[in-house]
Amino acid sequence: MNTANPITYNIYTDGGYFHKKDIGGWACVIYQDEQEIYRNSGFKKKTSSLEMELLAAHKALSSLSEFDKLNIDANIHIKIHTDSRILIEGLMDKYQTWCANDWKVKSGKTVVYKELWQKLSEQGEKLKVHWQWVKGHNGNIGNTLADQLARDAALQSA
Repeated sequence: MNTANPITYNIYTDGGYFHKKDIGGWACVIYQDEQEIYRNSGFKKKTSSLEMELLAAHKALSSLSEFDKLNIDANIHIKIHTDSRILIEGLMDKYQTWCANDWKVKSGKTVVYKELWQKLSEQGEKLKVHWQWVKGHNGNIGNTLADQLARDAALQSA
């Protein structure tokens, strides 16, 4: 493993849903060693806030892999900052239980957005992502930017 000059990626993701318009937006902002290097956002109709949160993180990791061709053996640190407790709890606490229970929750229903959860878990493990909760709407610059980009994507598409 290369220990010289570690590269740090701080990724901020956010998703939101506007019930009246039945449209959601997602966004990600990627910083490499404290400098913004990438941002992306999009929207989807007939969705939910949870799907947008999951999609934002998935798109961020996919983008990072595509444009950087990361060598996972290199000294790279990836941290995703999200204000979605559900995303973090799902990946850190519930994921293994869902797998063991054939992707069923206690009520017997299938876990919603199973495929997105699976993709995100695979990406996170491959890239050794550290998941970090941040309080939303609390002045965090990366979180504020991701939130605004997600809102703009949804509202401009409507």
